[in-house]
Amino acid sequence: MRPMIGSKLCVATAALAAALVAGGCAMMAPKAERYVTPHLGSTWTQAQRNTGSYGTGSVNVPVKSAERIWEGKRVAAFSSPQQVILANPDGSWPAMLAPDDKPVLSYDPPIGFEWPLEVGKTWTKNYRMTNYATKQTTSFDSTWKVEAYEDVTVPAGTFKAFKISYSSTLGEQNVWWYSPQLGVFVKQSLRRTERSPSGPGTREIELFSQTITK
Repeated sequence: MRPMIGSKLCVATAALAAALVAGGCAMMAPKAERYVTPHLGSTWTQAQRNTGSYGTGSVNVPVKSAERIWEGKRVAAFSSPQQVILANPDGSWPAMLAPDDKPVLSYDPPIGFEWPLEVGKTWTKNYRMTNYATKQTTSFDSTWKVEAYEDVTVPAGTFKAFKISYSSTLGEQNVWWYSPQLGVFVKQSLRRTERSPSGPGTREIELFSQTITK
C-alpha cells in the first residue's frame, strides 16, 4: 500500500505544480511596451457628443492617418475636418494644427504617455503649451494613471484597452481607453472644469468604425 500512496502523492503534487504554473502564466500582467503608429492611409470614424466649450450636439468625425513635417522632422498626422494631431514615433503629440495646417497649439516637451503601459503605473509631468492664436505660452502640471486593462465595447466592436486617467492644473479631467491592437483610442471622456481657460464642457468619443492596419 505504501508505494501506491506515494505514487498518488507524487501525481497530486505534480498536478498542483502544473496548475500553479498555468495559473501564473494566465495571471501575467498585460503590458504595452511601446507605441505602434497605424499605417498610412488607415481610417477610422469617431462618434462625438459635445457640450459647453466643446460645442453642442453629436457628430461623426472621420480621421485618416497621414504624414506631415514638423520642425524639420517627419511625423504622423491624424487628420480630421476638426483638426490635425501630430504624433511622434513614441506617440507623443508635439502639436495640433487647424485643418489648413496652421499651428493651433504646441507642447514642450511633446505631451503623451510614458511607456511601457501597465496597470497601476502613475507619473506626473510639467509641460509648456503655446497657443498660437493668443501668442501665449502657459506652463502646467499633469498627473497620469493607468487605471485598468479591460474590455471596452463601442460601436466598432469590443477591444482590450488600457484605461488611462489624466488631470492637469489647466482644469482638464480626461479618461482615455487606448487599444494596443489598433494604436488608437477606442473611447475618450474629456472634461473641462470651471478652471479651464476655454470654459467648462465635455466631449464623449467612441470609435464608430475603423479600417486600421499596423
